[in-house]
Amino acid sequence: MWKIWKARNVWYFNHDRFEAIDIISKSLFDYHEYKEILATCSSTSPQNGIFLADRLTNQQYGIFLFIDASLQVDARCASISVAAVDSLGKLLHVHGSSIQFVGKVMIAEALAIRTALERALMNGWKKVKILLDAKSVVDMIWKKITTSWKIEVTCEDIWKLSTLFDHID
Repeated sequence: MWKIWKARNVWYFNHDRFEAIDIISKSLFDYHEYKEILATCSSTSPQNGIFLADRLTNQQYGIFLFIDASLQVDARCASISVAAVDSLGKLLHVHGSSIQFVGKVMIAEALAIRTALERALMNGWKKVKILLDAKSVVDMIWKKITTSWKIEVTCEDIWKLSTLFDHID
């Protein structure tokens, strides 16, 4: 998620563009590098590494969904991206699209969550862990309250979709 946010900032402030696959590839490279370091640490000091290794490859979550959205205010559109990775770090699915006539980041984030859940269902994944950077939207969705009428319908869609999963975190 950090790599997507970082690439967005580079694009916004420096006007340099990265392709979505480049961002995801870099993230996966960093993830695998982290796992290698973790494995090295756990082999030299078992007490430090075992707990982290168990949490990193926890089979409780079948799929990790990395979700992000960005808003282009002047163009009145948003871009959403979803990357699905299994618990071993294997990239399973990538989706990116732009949405017209979006004026708020909160709307874009909610649409990205809905799209991610739809993609997970299409692929038959029933246990997912959602990772994103929109705390206010996540709080609204999990507490089943909407503080903005602008995303109320999207939240209702997400609530209905979430009943079709065995586990969402």
